[in-house]
Amino acid sequence: MALAGARLVLIGSPGAETAAVADHLAARLGLPSISIRDAIQSAVRAGSELGDDLRRFMNAEQLPPPELIAAIVQRRLGEPDAVDGFVYWTEFPTLSVMRSLETLGIQAVELVLVDAEATRRLTGRRTCRGCGKIWHIESLPTFVHGVCDRCGSKLFLRDDDAPAAVARQLSVYHEHSAPVLAHYRAAGLLINVDAARATEEIVTELTSRFERS
Repeated sequence: MALAGARLVLIGSPGAETAAVADHLAARLGLPSISIRDAIQSAVRAGSELGDDLRRFMNAEQLPPPELIAAIVQRRLGEPDAVDGFVYWTEFPTLSVMRSLETLGIQAVELVLVDAEATRRLTGRRTCRGCGKIWHIESLPTFVHGVCDRCGSKLFLRDDDAPAAVARQLSVYHEHSAPVLAHYRAAGLLINVDAARATEEIVTELTSRFERS
């Protein structure tokens, strides 16, 4: 796939830094980085019929049907800034949404990260109660244990970063991603990259791959 007009779909587990890779890759390619949250916010802001339908489900505290989410994503990827290409990313893909993207001529990328490394990354995070900066007990430790270097406030372990919560997140990811990855692989639309590296290394590898294809 040439870089011009690239339509990329990045799939990665919690801990794979999927959003960061997507943002850096999109910036390198001069394309928008888009997530399901972006698509939903765009539909709601536009006051579109899809946005109105979504709002009704949200107001009723009901999960919107997959077909509606797929239509909302399709709408966002059809907006002017995405016409010449995009980097769409997700940590919790659903088969109905992801299959709907095939008509756009996408290339899917799996950011491969083993659960042990994902767990190490997530459970090692510590968040500052004052400024909100995220540190890591191994890869980005503070000078004084448990104290933020930036503002001096105490650090804490978010509930989402607790071991049990991380295990649940990874279980949900595998449940949702397995059929998607299998489908894309069978369709010849999937490539894999090692996500246990720095974001810039991953982006450089992907850029090089697409330049050669």
